[in-house]
Amino acid sequence: MSSLDWEIFLKRWSQEILESLGSDRNNLPPEVIESGWLGYPGATDEQIAQAEVRLGTQLPPSYRAFLKVTNGWRQTTPFINKLWSTEEIEWFSVRNQSWLNALLARSEQANTEFPNSSSPHPSIPDEEYLIYGRDQDCSKIRAEYLQTALEISQRGEAAIYLLNSQIVTETGEWEAWFLGDWLPGADRYRSFQEMMQAEYESFLELRDTPFQAIASTPHLNRSKTFSPSNSEFSQSASIAATEIDSSLTEGLAPMDNLESKAELESKAELEQTESSHPVTPQDEWRTSASFIIEIQSHQGAAQPDQLTHQRTLVRHMETGTSVTFPNLDAAIFQQWIPDQMKTAGDLATQASLKLEIIQLRVIRSSQFATAMVADSDYPLFGEAVETSEPFTLEVLMRVIGVDPAEQEDRQLIYRAQCFAYHLSTQSDTCIGDITIHAPVQATPVYAALFPEIRLQQAGIYRLKVWVTLQNAAATPGYFKVPLLQVV
Repeated sequence: MSSLDWEIFLKRWSQEILESLGSDRNNLPPEVIESGWLGYPGATDEQIAQAEVRLGTQLPPSYRAFLKVTNGWRQTTPFINKLWSTEEIEWFSVRNQSWLNALLARSEQANTEFPNSSSPHPSIPDEEYLIYGRDQDCSKIRAEYLQTALEISQRGEAAIYLLNSQIVTETGEWEAWFLGDWLPGADRYRSFQEMMQAEYESFLELRDTPFQAIASTPHLNRSKTFSPSNSEFSQSASIAATEIDSSLTEGLAPMDNLESKAELESKAELEQTESSHPVTPQDEWRTSASFIIEIQSHQGAAQPDQLTHQRTLVRHMETGTSVTFPNLDAAIFQQWIPDQMKTAGDLATQASLKLEIIQLRVIRSSQFATAMVADSDYPLFGEAVETSEPFTLEVLMRVIGVDPAEQEDRQLIYRAQCFAYHLSTQSDTCIGDITIHAPVQATPVYAALFPEIRLQQAGIYRLKVWVTLQNAAATPGYFKVPLLQVV
């Protein structure tokens, strides 16, 4: 018996998907938009039984529970457009034998005989295969299982949902696969329920929304605003009720990235407390200046065992200004630091500044005539890059509030950082961190070009770029690209 309340889970997911579609929701039937439900009427026991007779097997419990709530589904993530109904589910090999053959060839197992789960020598040993969650290597799949995998979704953007009848838990759950052409294998889960919870998390990741375990916080009320014109994202969350419905959390399939009930209750209490004392941007601590202080010693040639001279070097990191003091008199350089901050802060006091990222450009090798561009109108990269393919990322930004006539001979110092989040492995890697000094110019558009980048692992990445002014108080610029495909 599935422990997840599928109706609550899917209703919320429906509403959030419809909100994210924007004008694209007009492609859906009007009754779907009006109802806010992307599913269908639930399957009857007779429909499920007929499907099981046709397939010659009993479906796993969490998938049967899903079908009873909705006999099919319209969309989960941008990669899966439709889940099949009981009349449409079929063995993977029936509709996709050519794809199956290609996958088998790619896994270097292109022979006609494959071991099954009872074989004493499966292609991947249990100690490498039976690993789930963050420690899983998605390339470690037993491709032989594809011959008996059940296809439960339409093939979307070269991706599909499968249920593996060869790995079955004590409760009757089948292993579930998210199989994508860009992956070296597949993302595997202990059950259909666990896969859907992870897919919901991926959906929220694409929207840059923190994950909340849907079953354990049924009363969570989120409000979000996102303005593409200024690339600012703000979010507030409050708990309308702290009571946790235990019927929604008991018996959940274990997941490495799900928090325990106690942790979630604690988080709910914390969020409720914080909601009564909201933190505004003015309350947050931010770095206004940073200094490096270095003490140097000098040994005289006549007395090499004795220190004859010492001096202090102080460097203002944001402006690049350095000064050397002849001794260790702390009072001298302690006075220099606030004086330096005052000088560097003159720019900030003369104007209210705002930094706005207007475009990201992926510049590839010379064989590509044009760069891949993402901006506020289309925040996606429409093409894929290959693993280990070198490319550079250019950030174009606008600084609002600087009057060049009043800032002659001054510099803007800005720091640009880019992070790549791999949706499958959930690894977040800094792929660029640079600081640039640029004179204030008449045209308020500035550029930052990261050093050459190579992404070594295939999959879907989300890029996040932050740019902050280092010598002025200004609103930082933030931009995300929710989809960069690496094949």
